[in-house]
Amino acid sequence: MKYLKLIRFQNLVAMALIQYLIRYSLVIPAYGKTTVLGDTAFGLLVLSILLIAAGGYVINDYFDIQVDTVNNKVLVGRNIKRRVALILHAILTFTGVVLGLYMAYSVGYTIVGLIIPISAYTLWLYSLKLKRKLFIGNFIIAKLSSVFTIFLALFEIPQNISHPETTRLIVLLCIYALFTFLCSLMHEVIKDLISYVGDKTFKIKTLATEWGISKTKRFLKYINISLTFMVIIVSISEFSANITALSYAAITIVCPLILTNYWTYKAKNKEDYTKISKVNKWIIFAGIASLCFFI
Repeated sequence: MKYLKLIRFQNLVAMALIQYLIRYSLVIPAYGKTTVLGDTAFGLLVLSILLIAAGGYVINDYFDIQVDTVNNKVLVGRNIKRRVALILHAILTFTGVVLGLYMAYSVGYTIVGLIIPISAYTLWLYSLKLKRKLFIGNFIIAKLSSVFTIFLALFEIPQNISHPETTRLIVLLCIYALFTFLCSLMHEVIKDLISYVGDKTFKIKTLATEWGISKTKRFLKYINISLTFMVIIVSISEFSANITALSYAAITIVCPLILTNYWTYKAKNKEDYTKISKVNKWIIFAGIASLCFFI
């Protein structure tokens, strides 16, 4: 159980889910089953990015022992030996990079596959030093989340670039990538608020420690409002005649966004921000699940 917690197993399941939902709700309906990656190749590419993400979570905890101790969420160094965590990171990342590059080469898209080692190196660099630079770490993780969301679909587009459905597919992929980016950015800022005490103690530069709680909460509010309007506009434009889809978007995404905005305004302590973080995770899940309406 401790190792599943270390690699953020629930997050990995969500990552795999969105890859398969995009494949079966957007890509295959647009291009057909015969012109896309085979099931085995696709599954192995999914596995490669999951391994890299898992390795990223491990090395992040490895470098965060002191801060996590202050914030009462330490795992590496207490339940898992540091040496074991480092070896696990090396195995997961190396396996993910080799597998991803091999699969990219085997399907003829080595250049696209270079995103895999670049992402792995970026995660290492983030954990080592970039996360301690004001806002840069937040932006990098949000950006990587959006890249991982649409990464495997990039293998399908080049060979179908002249297909009449390609333009619409690219637009939808960009929308979901932006949704993931904004949700992830919110998540990172909320994490800064949760970890404020530990970050302040070790002089780590985050939005919360540098801007102050009030200004960081305002920034979070603006992201929230932008995301809310985006969801409303996309829902109406894509599902204007589908009451079920509109109701789903309103109840499971828009209302929770409005609720988190209010709770952010009222939040005063770590427990309040933890509650907001849980609702934000639900919003991400609901956004992923909304892909079902395209099937």
